[in-house]
Amino acid sequence: MTTDELIGRMLMFGLRGAGPSDPIFRADLEACRSARVGGVILFDVHLPEFTRRVQGGDPPASAKAHAARNIISRDQAAALAAEVRSALGADAIISIDQEGGDGDTGVARLNPRRGFVPTPTHEALSRMSPSERAAALATLVADVRAVGCDLNFSPCVDAKVNPESPVIAKKQRCLGSDADHIAALAIEITGAHTRAGVLSCLKHFPGHGSAEGDTHSGFVDITRTWRADPELAVYHALLPRVHPGWTLVMPGHVFHAQIDPDHPASLSRAHIHGMLRGVLGFEGVVVTDSLDMGAVTGRYGRDEALLLAINAGADILLDGVNAPAEDTPHPAPLAHEAIARALRDGRIVGGESRLRESARRIARLQRWSNPATMR
Repeated sequence: MTTDELIGRMLMFGLRGAGPSDPIFRADLEACRSARVGGVILFDVHLPEFTRRVQGGDPPASAKAHAARNIISRDQAAALAAEVRSALGADAIISIDQEGGDGDTGVARLNPRRGFVPTPTHEALSRMSPSERAAALATLVADVRAVGCDLNFSPCVDAKVNPESPVIAKKQRCLGSDADHIAALAIEITGAHTRAGVLSCLKHFPGHGSAEGDTHSGFVDITRTWRADPELAVYHALLPRVHPGWTLVMPGHVFHAQIDPDHPASLSRAHIHGMLRGVLGFEGVVVTDSLDMGAVTGRYGRDEALLLAINAGADILLDGVNAPAEDTPHPAPLAHEAIARALRDGRIVGGESRLRESARRIARLQRWSNPATMR
């Protein structure tokens, strides 16, 4: 791979618009193509438009319905994914957040507003019988695959330490509060994905379940609230049981001063290289939480965040381009150039070999879009 290809392989971005008839979609896709971007993430709601509608007096449910982004219907989303693959290459990773829910509870981009049947939240899954859970997961993963996605950012394995956590427990995203119980359910979820040829992702390392704030909005410090058992214990229980070719790990934007006094986990070498890879021995792909979230943008510039994430040990740098106030030209070309400049200036630890390391990990991912990887 050329240097440009190595850089692009690490980049995963959001796209605006619902298909080639939309000028913003064409512009964003061309920006990603020119930057050799290796993956995209799909959303059902375009947050800038949603925010404008709510500020204008629309009820949130109506605002979500009328602020469509990439997903309007099953057939349309599948056609959009095919267009992305045509432009970015057959090995492009197309991802989505589909933990389960109805679009208001849980996290579900494929929801009744867009013509999909509601699926159980993680909290609801945890209360089901094994047979009920298997059936629900089969439906959920079939929907993910039907719209052309080969990576689902699920399961959320954040323990229910703080029942009032606004973005985790309050949204019914917890599988439980006991590490072994969470791990057992997470294995069922990742297994359902693997059997369907869809990649899964454990999030948000080292644990977001005790947090009192929302990293979408700003800085979140878990130093005082975080509990190694169950939050880190979940990963001790899970990682030996998942295949690094099928399951990724996503560090969160949470800050823990006793682990890293300077940076949140997503940008922290102590968290990713030290704990996740060193102590826990994870050899698979690490993907950042979205770098357009307030916990990052409130403290770091885009170029700085990209460099920190690479030097921390992340393999895929995710930017959803879907912050509430963000309606700017697509950032992919600027991100690519920022990484190329850092490489030329010697600011990437390990230089080009560091990028090749990530490219090798990504290449080992086994996906339904590449039949040669299926056994």
